[in-house]
Amino acid sequence: MSKFVYKFHAIQQVKEILQKKVQKEIAIIELEIEGLKNQFDIISEEALESKRSFTKKEVSVGEIKFRKNYELCLERKKAMILENIEKLNKKKEIKLSELVQKSKEQKIFDSLEEVYHDNFNKEQNRSELKFIDELATQKFIRQTK
Repeated sequence: MSKFVYKFHAIQQVKEILQKKVQKEIAIIELEIEGLKNQFDIISEEALESKRSFTKKEVSVGEIKFRKNYELCLERKKAMILENIEKLNKKKEIKLSELVQKSKEQKIFDSLEEVYHDNFNKEQNRSELKFIDELATQKFIRQTK
């Protein structure tokens, strides 16, 4: 009995590698998003701390301007981080749709492999039955002589 050889095995392996690559890219994007969220939290905490520490009664105009510019700078940083998070989320959505497509392709190749394997098994059974029938016929012919 011969061994089953799937003729699209090489293509299936390439598809699996590409699927794993997309999964890795999604994981990297998620890590980047988490890092940006942590930066956003740090900057937000820094802005709150800045507002809390500004409780002196006597404050110069220069210090007020400095504080306002500092708070404005922090707000700009937060806006940039949110913008980057949105870009990464869009990129992640694109990669997720790509991953869905890759998994569909993988399922198609898996089902195709099952069909080929079933056909192979049926053919093997037919050839074995043919061989057994031939042996039985030969045995019967020998017994009748």
